[in-house]
Amino acid sequence: MSKTELISVVGGASWGFWTIIGGAVSFVLGLIEGLVNPIKCGK
Repeated sequence: MSKTELISVVGGASWGFWTIIGGAVSFVLGLIEGLVNPIKCGK
């Protein structure tokens, strides 16, 4: 892509922001679930 085309691209920052927020929320919920309901090792 040329420099002009790269400058004209819009909307990437907000999509990335929500991706980071969603990932953080998923991580925290998974961490809480792991602490509340740990899965025992099969060995």
